[in-house]
Amino acid sequence: MNNDATLSPHPLPLLGKERGKITSASVRVRIAPSPTGNLHVGTARTAIFNDLFARHHGNNGAFIIRIEDTDTERSKPEFEENILEGLRWLGLNWQEGPDVGGLYGSYRQSERVGEHKQALEQLLASGAAYEDDGAIKLKVEEKNVSFDDAVRGTVTVHTDSFGGDFVIARNIDSPLFHIAVVCDDFAMQITHVIRGEDHLHNTIKHILIQEALGYPRPHYAHLPLLLDEQRKKLSKRSGETSLLAYRDMGILPQAILNYLALLGWNPGDEREYFTQEELAQAFSLERVQKGGAIFSNVKLSAMNKHYLSQLSNEDLLSWAAIHYEKAGIAISEPERLLTTLKTELGRFASYDVGGIPLHEAMSWHASDWKSDYAAVSLTFKKAYSEQTPEIKKSTQAILSELMQDVQEISGDLFTPEALQEFLMGWIDKNQKGRGDVLWPLRVALTGREHSPGPFEVASVIGKSDTLRRLQLAHDSLV
Repeated sequence: MNNDATLSPHPLPLLGKERGKITSASVRVRIAPSPTGNLHVGTARTAIFNDLFARHHGNNGAFIIRIEDTDTERSKPEFEENILEGLRWLGLNWQEGPDVGGLYGSYRQSERVGEHKQALEQLLASGAAYEDDGAIKLKVEEKNVSFDDAVRGTVTVHTDSFGGDFVIARNIDSPLFHIAVVCDDFAMQITHVIRGEDHLHNTIKHILIQEALGYPRPHYAHLPLLLDEQRKKLSKRSGETSLLAYRDMGILPQAILNYLALLGWNPGDEREYFTQEELAQAFSLERVQKGGAIFSNVKLSAMNKHYLSQLSNEDLLSWAAIHYEKAGIAISEPERLLTTLKTELGRFASYDVGGIPLHEAMSWHASDWKSDYAAVSLTFKKAYSEQTPEIKKSTQAILSELMQDVQEISGDLFTPEALQEFLMGWIDKNQKGRGDVLWPLRVALTGREHSPGPFEVASVIGKSDTLRRLQLAHDSLV
């Protein structure tokens, strides 16, 4: 089957109101999330694939969002907004939806119940459905149902696998998912249904309803599920699988868009980083894999680290400012913070730096910084098993000698390269161990055992502040 094949326009159902004119798009795809929870990364990945498929077809492609909110007890407006906000953040572009309207609205399923009711009445009148204790069931004969799947090839399922007749409405005024989705896809002229493989059995039921109503069959493509690193289905109950939770962690939208697009699809070459336009140009359903795709936070972090390194100075500072604002901290020295961020690039992939919040990890950049580190942390732990008074005095002496020589360095030479050359030479000349010098220097300048090298830190904070911090460290060892 040609995965990019399109359906010819079919007549719209006569459901009691005039429809808009058929659009020029010959490929119409949709996602239909339920607003019963926050946007899950699996749903976001499905939305990305639909969006890329539509973009790939240019002006002949349309991407639609329809909210399936017939579960009135669990559907909440705040969840709908979370879903739309998350998709906007990803940079997806839909031509029709609950927030932008369109010729085939409404784009909330609960507002289309009248149309679903007419379809139910048609099925009852034709004898294709019947009422059983108030519920309406579709009559199903024992047979194999086959369809061509753009990902899996020909799929055949026997109706015995789901028990034959099935409920399509609680009553004439309460349609359920199966009848509603079939009616809405038909009314909106959806040509391709691209969704997760957990809908495979639903597709068989939808085909049976389509046949009973005389509707044409759209093309289907069932995507592999997202799995966690234990190869289990990625749980929707985990807070970390909420898309906007990743935004709050500091993941960039271009990073997670790129990462999710490559989960279950590949371009056929070794490329790893794509713009959205490049993804759309390369995307095809033929290259979607059948097996489950593993969602790895480690790999996502690595991709985010790459995209952080590509940000302009302005965008990098804006990215950090979001975190500082949420932490309730004003940025008083933006240029110095920017230099610090650029110095630390490669050591962080989010708003977390080795288990420390970004604002704390970057706090050493401030010109009035004064750490409350314990004096004992200034001595090189790898060289000494015990922190004796003699070792403290030795470290103090090193700091004292170092300050005298640093005082002689011109401020113009406070660059990482020049400082590294000076310090390495100083260590050799004074016959000191590297750890005995670089360890206390790092702690004295940042208050942390893990940080950028002391050469980089000193170049950021400058000569005067370097000497001030060395003096504070020296005095703490008295």
